[in-house]
Amino acid sequence: MLFMGSGKYPSENEYSVYIKDNGGMSNAYTSLTNTNYHFDVSNDAFEGALDRMSQFFLAPNFAESSTEKEMNAVNSEFKQSLQ
Repeated sequence: MLFMGSGKYPSENEYSVYIKDNGGMSNAYTSLTNTNYHFDVSNDAFEGALDRMSQFFLAPNFAESSTEKEMNAVNSEFKQSLQ
């Protein structure tokens, strides 16, 4: 849900497009006790990428239209782990 935009960057794909357009990549994963977010990007784009990522935690956009899609994705991952 955090990657679905923020108050400052409301577009759902703003973060991933910015990272990709600046030669980078990003990923996230959750273990039993931690969630880790990481990215790399060109030096010139670092501040912009860090600002976009920090906005996930400062002013996340939990759009109702995205919630069901994300809940289904999490449920699907959960079901795969049961096998």
